[in-house]
Amino acid sequence: MADKLPLIGRVLGIVFGLIGVVLFIMVAANEDKAPGFVSYGMIITIVSMIIAVMSFILALVVNPQGIKGVGIGLAVILVIGLISWVTADGSDFVQYKDVTEATSKASSAMLTSFYILFSGAILAVVYSLVSRAIK
Repeated sequence: MADKLPLIGRVLGIVFGLIGVVLFIMVAANEDKAPGFVSYGMIITIVSMIIAVMSFILALVVNPQGIKGVGIGLAVILVIGLISWVTADGSDFVQYKDVTEATSKASSAMLTSFYILFSGAILAVVYSLVSRAIK
């Protein structure tokens, strides 16, 4: 079962990505669907957190020595989520139809966490390329 987890993760990622693309197209075609798209984002965020916790527990069972790295990763994700939520501003909800302040704040928090994680991924790739070039 443990050897099939990467495949399951890829399939889930592709399915969630396709659902996101379809919902994005629906929002682009019809602005009235924006709250549904934000709700999908919140659901995917919660599912991702659950998967991260399950991954942590699985790593603890499979490889107790590697638990430190998984714990650090989980802590970083939680800190990024907390920073994103605290810095989110939902005051622009009046500019949109049928959008509440809570929905606007959630959307802002998700965008902020995406920007932080995307920047971290780019920095990791650049660091990897530079360290390989130096060695």
